[in-house]
Amino acid sequence: MANIKILPTHVANQIAAGEVVERPASVVKELIENAIDAGATKIVIHIEDGGRSLIRVIDNGPGMGRDDLELAVEPHATSKIGTADDLDNICTLGFRGEALSSIAAVSRFSITSRPSESTEGWKIKMDFGKNKRMEPIGCRAGTVVEARDIFMELPARRKFLKGNRAEAAHIAQITRLFAACFHEIEFILKSGNREIFRSKAGISGAGHLMPLFGDKALKNMVEIEGKSPSATVNGMVSLPEEARTSSRALYFFLNRRPIKSRLLWKALNDAYRGYLVRGTFPMGAVFIYMDPSQVDINVHPQKQEVRFHRGEDIYRLVYHAVRQALETGKEGLADKGHLDHERPSSGVVRGNGYPVEGAREESQVSEVVPLPWNKGSQATLHPYPNIGSRPSSLDRGPDYQHARPVHGDIHGGIRVIGQFADSYIVAQDGQHLILIDQHAAHEAVIFSRLKRTFKEKGEFSGQKLVFPLVIERPPSQIPGIERIVPALRRLGIVLEVFGEDAVLVRSVPDFLDTRGTLEKTISRVLDRLLRDPEVNLSNILHEILGEMACHSAIKANHPLQQVEMEALIREIREEGVTNCPHGRPVIQRITIDEIARGFKRT
Repeated sequence: MANIKILPTHVANQIAAGEVVERPASVVKELIENAIDAGATKIVIHIEDGGRSLIRVIDNGPGMGRDDLELAVEPHATSKIGTADDLDNICTLGFRGEALSSIAAVSRFSITSRPSESTEGWKIKMDFGKNKRMEPIGCRAGTVVEARDIFMELPARRKFLKGNRAEAAHIAQITRLFAACFHEIEFILKSGNREIFRSKAGISGAGHLMPLFGDKALKNMVEIEGKSPSATVNGMVSLPEEARTSSRALYFFLNRRPIKSRLLWKALNDAYRGYLVRGTFPMGAVFIYMDPSQVDINVHPQKQEVRFHRGEDIYRLVYHAVRQALETGKEGLADKGHLDHERPSSGVVRGNGYPVEGAREESQVSEVVPLPWNKGSQATLHPYPNIGSRPSSLDRGPDYQHARPVHGDIHGGIRVIGQFADSYIVAQDGQHLILIDQHAAHEAVIFSRLKRTFKEKGEFSGQKLVFPLVIERPPSQIPGIERIVPALRRLGIVLEVFGEDAVLVRSVPDFLDTRGTLEKTISRVLDRLLRDPEVNLSNILHEILGEMACHSAIKANHPLQQVEMEALIREIREEGVTNCPHGRPVIQRITIDEIARGFKRT
């Protein structure tokens, strides 16, 4: 008796569908790609229960007649390639002819379509890959695709789906990705009776990236652009001071197709080397346009991974484009000038170019946050006394602004000489010249006090904001943020979900300065907590407190008065700190012998 059997077609299709359809968002992605390839200018997506119960995609494309519709749901049926040679020159988003048959295999599936030149439409139905049937129907021109009860007959697959909100967030993110790429198309996403996303067709300039980053973040991003004989690159990346503790806000696109690429990630990461603190990541969208024959997109069933034929050239192109943008700094901010779109010079695919018009004035980037002191307060560098700050005998007094510098000794004979480059304190300690990194030192002092307070109390007190702070977040993160609310409360952060893509912060730790970098600080705390699936605060407390200390400390390029420098040295000694939370040294000591050797006196 033979042991090997041919699987029924519908069973084989369900197995094959596992490579294409991972979750409801995969269905939406494939259907959007088909609508775009068909030439639609408006795409409406309806979902229910996070896409489990219903996914309906409506487009205003040219529609299909009966013959095409009947073939469309068959495996490997496609109008986009005809021979194996066509795989070397793919200019469409879809090409394998697997999507519709795979979706039909795991859902109650139907397509309703009518060509604009026809007076009659047709509808085809299937139930989990079986019982195909067709019927004429009156309908408007275009195509409507429905997938209901996804994975209902595949419980092993269905149990791995997340909650409705999480699945809906994945669908929203996919929709936003395509809206950012194809800004000439209007995208509308509805969940139940609510509209949760709508793009504006025809947006020019950098504004087409708003679905990914929002208006505030986009204003602090710089333009990148570069050309080589084989490719063009453009897009927007964040300035170093806008870095996040998660790489989720970094997107790559090839010929307007969202992709994942280790090569592109390495190029961008290397370009930021020296600009970012370890463990932080930029935001950005990098668009590459090149001849399709120079890249293999037939690597992964979901068409997300690609293989470049000349990877080293692409690496150099992206690296230098990003590096130049960072060196240029804020002169390339998205809200300056007008950025227009143009088709790449190769003419192979449609693209979004960012030509620079005219010369721009150079601008210097500095991050100066005033110390939150008032006249009459004690000259301690810690901004908020309730985090263990010790009283100082140096009182500013009403005439502080005109007071003469005090050149007395500070604990153990250390004497302040002055400040270098508004970033380093220069002092003398016996036969040693001392250099102190003022930001690293203040950060270390604050970090030490925060650790002690949290260890004693187990939480931080919060201060209610007069005006709640709205922070935009990717929709895919909203379910995770709801999960970390208890941990946030222990840190003194009280927030609530605000719509589908934002949170409303009502209270923050009482030691945080509520000016300047508050949004950045809270955003990076959120990023770090979201990376810890167990939300074990004790395991990541060092990083969280280090982040808060960093944003509470005085910055480089900030001039200090004499008593402020003396107060910082006193607090360094009292706390016994030697390194900041990121491991950087606070103090460098140079002996008189080392100085003498430098002048060749020994």
